[in-house]
Amino acid sequence: MPWLAIQGMTSGEALVNPWYPPQHLQSQRGCGLGWPRKLAAAPAALALQVSTVFRCFPTMDIKSANRRAATLLAGAGLLLVVGARPAPRPPAVLRKDLKRDFGALGDGRTNDQAAFARAAAFFNQRAQGPDGAVPAVLFVPRGVYVVGRQAPGPNGYRWGDDVLPLVGCRNLTIAGQDSGRTEIRYAAGLRYGSFDPATGRAFQPPPGYFTDRAYAASGGTCVRLERCENVVVADLALNGNSPRLALGGAWGDTGIQLPFDGVFVTGSRGVTLRRVAVHHFGRDGVQVLNHLATGLADPARENIRFENSTFDYNGRQGLSLTGVHGFRADNCSFSHTARARNAGLGRALFSNPAAGVDVEPEGGTVAHLAFVGCRFVDNGGQGLVSDRPAGPHPPATADVRLVDCTLWGTTNWSAWVTQPGFSFENCRVYGAFVHGCAAATAAEATRFTGCTFADRPYAGRPALGPGLLLSDGHARGLRFDGCRFEAAHGALLRAVPLAAAAADSAAAFHFRGCTFEWRALGAPAAAGPALLLAGPVFSETTVLRNGPGTKGGAGAPVTFVLGDARAPLPAVLRAPGRLELRVRGAGTLVRGRFDVAWGPVLPTDSARVVVGAGHALALAAAAPGDTATLYLGPNARLVIERGGALELRRYAQVVVAGQLVVEPGAYYAHDPLATVRTEGRGEVLVSPAAVLVAPPAVR
Repeated sequence: MPWLAIQGMTSGEALVNPWYPPQHLQSQRGCGLGWPRKLAAAPAALALQVSTVFRCFPTMDIKSANRRAATLLAGAGLLLVVGARPAPRPPAVLRKDLKRDFGALGDGRTNDQAAFARAAAFFNQRAQGPDGAVPAVLFVPRGVYVVGRQAPGPNGYRWGDDVLPLVGCRNLTIAGQDSGRTEIRYAAGLRYGSFDPATGRAFQPPPGYFTDRAYAASGGTCVRLERCENVVVADLALNGNSPRLALGGAWGDTGIQLPFDGVFVTGSRGVTLRRVAVHHFGRDGVQVLNHLATGLADPARENIRFENSTFDYNGRQGLSLTGVHGFRADNCSFSHTARARNAGLGRALFSNPAAGVDVEPEGGTVAHLAFVGCRFVDNGGQGLVSDRPAGPHPPATADVRLVDCTLWGTTNWSAWVTQPGFSFENCRVYGAFVHGCAAATAAEATRFTGCTFADRPYAGRPALGPGLLLSDGHARGLRFDGCRFEAAHGALLRAVPLAAAAADSAAAFHFRGCTFEWRALGAPAAAGPALLLAGPVFSETTVLRNGPGTKGGAGAPVTFVLGDARAPLPAVLRAPGRLELRVRGAGTLVRGRFDVAWGPVLPTDSARVVVGAGHALALAAAAPGDTATLYLGPNARLVIERGGALELRRYAQVVVAGQLVVEPGAYYAHDPLATVRTEGRGEVLVSPAAVLVAPPAVR
């Protein structure tokens, strides 16, 4: 039927004529439209059926009505378009049902691998035709779909077929009914690992790197996406059934490094995994290996998305990112890797690195990653690992962000990072974080903002590590902004930057507005100080204090150390800034040099060090012949409060260009071989009521 477009009418004005009663329009033959006065001011255009608009012309045919309408509309300064057609509808989505169209049963007993193969063949063939880009859905109804098929072949003793190998597919959705009741489960008894091809028995190779394919038994991949675009996998559970695998011996470097993955993505863009559970696979829950980017500077993004999904209890990794530019995971779990006990083996299947997530570029680069609200908990290996190979290698990672994530290490580190470009924002790190990047630029440096580090136990097991963060000669330029460190069992931090000389300030670790809470009674069980910071740079307000409910003073004395001979950098408090030492029953040793408000400072900026009651600040040489030096700049002030202590041991040197204040009731001990001198307007103000004896013991 012809359509009438009236330019200048809103939709509400066009559907009815509010300025002229409909009954009057219908009673007038050849009456016109009962023109509204404000029609010319109406702002939009709407298409109306002519027969509806011209109900006041019941005796006219359509052509006459159009001519009459054109005359009237032209007089009103409006435009009539006759014969226009609605915009063509997009092509209908092709929908296929795995049971109805491809013969799957989903009864939990029958092997449905052939049905998945038929579905893959259908969509792969369709992808090559003219309808290949038309949206399509493969619906997987509720049920348990048993899969898994192995056969001897040129690739190994038993080689597993991929269940759903998709090549070149576009705009395809693979949708289950829900991940709780729609499961693709591998059959029990599939072989995985090294087997003697002559006897079929499990084969334990000699120590070393064993890669003889004649002995290899693999499981294949459940969903393989190769050169695909805009593919969604949703509302499914993929179950590798690793507790019921028939395991052979090791293959590869450590563990079993053979294909047996939930999802493998290669050469693909726009892949989304949504509300899926990918668990108990022999190797990885998911691996993404794209080589589409030309380098770290390539602006293109591949837009790989994971949403509200779990990748738990897999053998080697929850997720391996070996090549991708543009990845984001929201509210996902990458946990309990290498924790699934195999019935035949009597222990968990463990293949290195057994991490929650491994960011490991292989022949390419990995960049622009974001993990938001994700969990990396109780993995056999690290929660997150990204290790830079030894030697002179160009940067292969950049812009890797973790936001509001939980990393919890129980028998291994919470995270091990040496690759460049990692940042952590508002994350919770339970168990030790190790290393950090040996950054050549600020962009490469490992950064933490608003993070909490603690040694909280998990399910009754202590978090791993002698400290919350361990970085001993591995990293440069680590930065901590607004972070909290809470130690109840082990040490706080042991952080020594990779620095070549005292002038190598770019290597220093920066702490801006951080809080250190000591929650233990007495010294940590592990040897060494409770806190070791070599060459730290403090800014804003930094506080060392006892945690809630702990008053300190019990057990062995607790020692914090600023300075280390291995990194000849000075400790620095920048102005404006404040450092409060308030842990009772503890002492802070300065080894090397501690500069307070050194260098160019605005006249209005100041830096203050406060030593509270029960805490001692001591300057102690690291070895005979060394010195420990404290410099107080013109805008600096060191205050020893009542009950606090300042001890200047042998060879200590103090230069005061600002103020050194020892309040009444504070301890002040000065070895005869220690020196104190003033510069400019510097003052040393020792109260007559100060206690001029040795402070409580500090080791």
